[in-house]
Amino acid sequence: MRIFLLLLITIFFVPKLHSIEVSSLEAERRLKFNELFPKKICDKIYKDINFGSNNKLEEEIMVLAYHNLKRIKINETDSSLSLFFDNRTYSYNSKKLDLIIFNNLSDDFSDQITSITKKISKAKTKKIVVCEYDLEKSIEDGKFFNLRINFDNSLRNISNEKPKVLIYYDGTIEYNYYDEQIDYSIPQFDYKTYPFDSHDFKFLVSSRVFENLFFEKSDKFEILLKDIKKFNFNNISFPGWTIKQYISYPSIEPLKDAYAEYSKHSISSEISIERNWLTYLYKFVVPLLIITILCYACMYMTLNHGRATLLGTLLVSFVAFNFVLVDKVPELPYITFLDWIIFMGYMIAVLVILAMCIESFYLSHFYKSDEKKFSNVTIAFKIIIPIMYLLLGATGYYLII
Repeated sequence: MRIFLLLLITIFFVPKLHSIEVSSLEAERRLKFNELFPKKICDKIYKDINFGSNNKLEEEIMVLAYHNLKRIKINETDSSLSLFFDNRTYSYNSKKLDLIIFNNLSDDFSDQITSITKKISKAKTKKIVVCEYDLEKSIEDGKFFNLRINFDNSLRNISNEKPKVLIYYDGTIEYNYYDEQIDYSIPQFDYKTYPFDSHDFKFLVSSRVFENLFFEKSDKFEILLKDIKKFNFNNISFPGWTIKQYISYPSIEPLKDAYAEYSKHSISSEISIERNWLTYLYKFVVPLLIITILCYACMYMTLNHGRATLLGTLLVSFVAFNFVLVDKVPELPYITFLDWIIFMGYMIAVLVILAMCIESFYLSHFYKSDEKKFSNVTIAFKIIIPIMYLLLGATGYYLII
């Protein structure tokens, strides 16, 4: 009986395990149909290709871009931003390549054409990868045109895998880049409202070829962007932050001076982010406000009940918080919201200490002769200190916001 149940489980459940989708994004689930030709035919095609022999494009091409951004990392102490791409592709169609592929298949019609025809019928598309080559070597050999694609204003581009160029049966040429890290400097971030801050940044992928080259988003990229938005950008890993918006679009920038007749074409991407501030609220802002309230509460303690000791402890707590927050953001020429909260706490502690000193002076010199005046001074401080805190808060709002 157990064996029979095991067989039933194997028949009905095990095949389903293989149908689980690794990705929930439609663009990543799309198959790239491969029917790689034998090395002999790919070598013959490679020999006949000479798209990179000229330094200029002979005809206008529309480059279709696809960027699969997987992770973002910000190092705030170094003011650096890193983008991690799983895959980037840039493709365009060449009628010459279509003819070269057909001519090289004519000698082996029976095998390769029959196989590729079946694949086209099954896939319902002629967009099938037939050969792949090393991109850098192909450009160096003059086989494929160097699109000279780069990330504007980036500090470095680190790739963990060699880029490839794929050719499709329909004559499409596709430049593929894998597993990349792009580093930027981010001095433009505004931390005034830290830790409730939000930021916008933009990166451009452009070509240093200014003639006969245009950019557009590929259909696959359009689908990916829609899916990313549908899943609230959760597929892009960004610890400590929430992505509020991610859009990409083709852009044109006119050149100046000697190159005024040309324009720089690029794919611009804009990302809006917001800090995950809830942990900062419970770990820093609320405790700092509680410590400030405790400092003020010391006004209702008598000197002989350890007011000075408690005040000293609370003052040290402010110093400790200050040290903890030093490495959270870079050195800034202005005060942030959290800096101002600490500063207001310091000021309340100083005012309470000042009140304590005046009370101590009155107790030792005038208490017996003018007890009523001493009581009025104490009451005055109890009223003045909250007013001072509100005034400091209003001043901070004016300076920061």
